[in-house]
Amino acid sequence: MVEFQHNNHVYSATQQPPFLLDTGRLSHMGFKPRQNPSGLETVNEFTERMRMAIEEAKSTIRKAQDNMKRYYDRRRTPALVFKPGDKVFLNASDIQTTCPSQKLSHR
Repeated sequence: MVEFQHNNHVYSATQQPPFLLDTGRLSHMGFKPRQNPSGLETVNEFTERMRMAIEEAKSTIRKAQDNMKRYYDRRRTPALVFKPGDKVFLNASDIQTTCPSQKLSHR
């Protein structure tokens, strides 16, 4: 039941359930009449439906990525640019040396 619910959940990034994107149809519990009166779908119809579903999912994922980038960039400051010869401070708390004293390990 959990897997069924997971596969039928419409996700915000794709705006479609995973089962639809994987198989091209929605999964159903129980028996439901087919929507196509003849009950058959041609290969071309299936291929076109899958292509459209994947294109729509790609489009919504790109939109979600753009929204996340815009939200992240609102509070982001540009990175500092260092040139060779610039003096910088170094936090050496995670640097291991073989010297017995940290004071002497600045070679």
